[in-house]
Amino acid sequence: MLYFLFLYQIESGELLYEKDFQADIDSHMDLFGSFFSALKLFVSEIADDSTGDLKTIGLGHLVASIIRILEANIDLVIIAENDDKKEIQKLSSKLKSIVLNYKELFLVNAVKSEDFEKFDKEINEIILSHRKILDPNLLIEKQKDLLKTIWHQRGKISDQLRDRRKDLENERTIIINKLLKEDNVLKKFSLCKLILELSDKLEDEQFFLEYEKKEKIIANQINDQKIRLKYYLNRVKESLKGASSAFRERTLIEGDFKEVYTNLYSFSSKLKNFASVEVYEKYYHLASKLILRKGITPEEFSLVIDEISNMDENVESYFHIGI
Repeated sequence: MLYFLFLYQIESGELLYEKDFQADIDSHMDLFGSFFSALKLFVSEIADDSTGDLKTIGLGHLVASIIRILEANIDLVIIAENDDKKEIQKLSSKLKSIVLNYKELFLVNAVKSEDFEKFDKEINEIILSHRKILDPNLLIEKQKDLLKTIWHQRGKISDQLRDRRKDLENERTIIINKLLKEDNVLKKFSLCKLILELSDKLEDEQFFLEYEKKEKIIANQINDQKIRLKYYLNRVKESLKGASSAFRERTLIEGDFKEVYTNLYSFSSKLKNFASVEVYEKYYHLASKLILRKGITPEEFSLVIDEISNMDENVESYFHIGI
C-alpha cells in the first residue's frame, strides 16, 4: 500500500511537495501530528544521505524509497508497504517522468497556480491508476509500530551524520594546519578554498566568514604580485635589449648588465612565494651570473643571455600550484 510521497530539493533539503494517500488522516490529525512531523524529518535526512539513483530504507512492514532526480535537483521519496516494492518501482519511473516534465515548476520562485494544479492532477491520476496499492485504513493500525521504526532508523542515520561531520571537521583541521605552515601564496589560496568548501558542508557560518575574508585578502595579494611580476619581466626584456645592442656576441661577457640584473633579481624575488623552489632559484642564479662572471666562459655567458632573452612573457607560466 502507498502512504506518502515527498519531493525534496537535493542541496538544501527543503520540502517542495508532499502528498498523503490516506482518506482518514485529516480527521485523525491529533493522532498523526507527532508521527507526521517525525516522518518528514526522517525522510529529509535519508534523502540528504542518498547518493545513488534508487535507495530503500526498511521501516518495519514499510519501506522508504528515494529516487534522486539530478536533472530537476529533486529527491523523490515514497513511503509504502514493503510487499509492494515492485509496484512502487514501476510507479516511481512514471512519477519521475512527471517531475521532469514539470521541473521548471521547482526552479523558480513565482509559480503559476494553474501549473501546480496540473502537476498535482497528473500525480493523482498516476497514483489512482495503481489502485491496488491504496487502502485508507491500514496506516492507523500500523502507526505506533512505524513510528518506533522511524526513530530507530533515524538514530542510525544520525550516527552516520555525526561520524561524517567529525570526519569533515578533522579534514578541515588538517588543512588549516597546512595553511599556517604554507608560504606559497597560490597554495594558501587553494587551501582557503578547501576550508570554505568544508565549512559550507558543515554549515559553519563563523568559520566560513572568517576564511572568506582571508581568501579575499590572498586573492588581492595574488593580483598585486602578478602586476609587479609582469612589470619586472617587461623591464628585464627591455633592459636586456638595450644592453645587448651595444655589443657583438663575442664581447657580451664584457658588457654592462647591471640594470638587467636588478630587474631579474627583483623578478626572482617576487617569484619566491609563488613558484616552486626550483623555478625561483633558476632565475635567481641567472641574475647572479650577470654580475658574478668569474669562471664563466664567453660561450656560457652567451647561453645565459639567450635564456633570459627567451623567458616566457606570460607570468603565470612560472607559477607552481601543486598542493
